[in-house]
Amino acid sequence: MISKKITLTFLGLLITTTAYAEQRQTDIPSHQQFENQIRSDIGPLAGKEVASLKVLYLSGDIGPWVDTGLNLDSGDHVTMLLNGKMWLSRSLNLSYPTPISVWAKQGEMGSIFHGTRDTNTFVASQSKSSLRLKLYPSERWLDTTGKYAGEPAPVNPDAGGGVSVALIKWAKNIDVETELNKLTTKNKPASWAVAELDRQKNQKMPPEGWNYIWELTPSEIFYDVPAVMGENAPKRAIELRMHDDVTIIEKESSFELTPDTKLGWKWKVDELPSAAPENTIPTHDYISIAVKFDNGKDLTFFWSRNLPVDSSFHCPLSGWTDRETHVVARSGTADLGKWLGEEKNILDYYKKAVGGPLPKRITHVWLIGVSFLQHGKGLSQFGDIKLYDGKNQLLVY
Repeated sequence: MISKKITLTFLGLLITTTAYAEQRQTDIPSHQQFENQIRSDIGPLAGKEVASLKVLYLSGDIGPWVDTGLNLDSGDHVTMLLNGKMWLSRSLNLSYPTPISVWAKQGEMGSIFHGTRDTNTFVASQSKSSLRLKLYPSERWLDTTGKYAGEPAPVNPDAGGGVSVALIKWAKNIDVETELNKLTTKNKPASWAVAELDRQKNQKMPPEGWNYIWELTPSEIFYDVPAVMGENAPKRAIELRMHDDVTIIEKESSFELTPDTKLGWKWKVDELPSAAPENTIPTHDYISIAVKFDNGKDLTFFWSRNLPVDSSFHCPLSGWTDRETHVVARSGTADLGKWLGEEKNILDYYKKAVGGPLPKRITHVWLIGVSFLQHGKGLSQFGDIKLYDGKNQLLVY
């Protein structure tokens, strides 16, 4: 009976998300519409405020890095605009958020990066280098220069799609914010300029001392909440608020792994991002706290929709299966909205859930938010995060 109920829930999810996918495809302007609009907006600035404009289409069927031909010098300002959708599976409505789909780097050995929204302005860090672009690989990044694992399948009618990209290289000594403001005051304001000004003024930053891991890089879903309310609430908290997003923030937290090493934290989860058990690829949306070890593996503790407490599984995503293990710390919806304290013996859970040779140290604490697979929302807060073993204590947050 349980397996049938899960199957029905899962099939219901497929029916819902497939209809959503069909609707959303019609909402996205075509490449031609996107290009026409950008060229119309930029036309009066060509050769004056704008030094160069490139508009191109990154197909989901193309694997390698693409040289855009946009040559940059250190200090050049470039605004990048995105439009489209990269499909992992059309039938399951699996797709990356557009800002995470498109990655960039300068030259062959430049560091990879992407923006947090469909608009982004960055400053070139190298001279005499061309800008290169690539869609997120089918498995994972291997290093910060853009080596990767996973190429698009030779034929996959269920995947594909792509993203249109406009690259606006501003003339030297131009104040980009001033020019964007001018574009918003026309008779027909440039919507992308409005969006980029909003990003520049209102972009949320991670808490002090926390950084986004390099292979996912920035988002805007984690930030400080200084005044926290509620019974058992900490004095301050990190809020996670997401919608169709994914990222991990980390804090360096070197701590010896002994039989007594524990991770303690408080959390309040208000909204779970998954509508079904989180141990399959289409439903692997979750909120968690994790520890990363000196062997490269990580162990995450998450709040499940309905999986049993203390059950565990390796990450179903191919790029993470060999290094990430999930443990259910809480389950169900009865305690949503309450501040709850947790304490987990890390070595015990490592032996039970991960197995194999034991690491010697914890190196980082992670906070993880995933909601891009079902395109849902998640809301939670974390506080009083610490590592301790009876003799030593490290206050992480």
